[in-house]
Amino acid sequence: MLAEVLVALGIFGIMAGVSIIALTRMNNRAFLSRCQTGASTVAQNQIDLILSDMPFNPQKSQIPPALTIGTTNSGSSSNPTIPIYTDPKTGIVSVYGWMSTVVADTGATYSGNSLNIYRATVTVSYQYKGKTYSVIMGTARSSDI
Repeated sequence: MLAEVLVALGIFGIMAGVSIIALTRMNNRAFLSRCQTGASTVAQNQIDLILSDMPFNPQKSQIPPALTIGTTNSGSSSNPTIPIYTDPKTGIVSVYGWMSTVVADTGATYSGNSLNIYRATVTVSYQYKGKTYSVIMGTARSSDI
C-alpha cells in the first residue's frame, strides 16, 4: 500500500510540475499579446495622424509636420520612451518602446503632372525578456486638393 501511495504522489508531482510550466508559458504568451496590441495601437495612432493632419497640399508648400519627408524617431532601443503596456490596476508602465516614421514622396506622375502621393511607414519596437519585437504599418496619402 505504501508503494501505491508513493507512485500516486510521484504521478501527482509530475502532473503539478507540467501544469505549472504550461500555465507560465500561457501567461508569458498572454503578456506578449497585450504588448503586441499596445504597439499596434501606437502605430495605428501615428497612421491616423498622418492621414488626418491638415492641410496637406505639397503643390502649395502646405505640408504638416507629420508628413515631412524623411525619418522621424521617437525614443531608441537604448532609450525607449513610448509606453507600450501599462498595468491597468497600478497604472505603471511596464514596457516602453520606440517608434520610427519614414515618409517619402512616391514620385508618381500622370500625364507629366505630379500626383503628390506620399508613402509613410511606421515601425514601433519594444523589448521583452531580451528579445526585440516590432509592429510595422504603412499608408499612403495624396494631396487634399
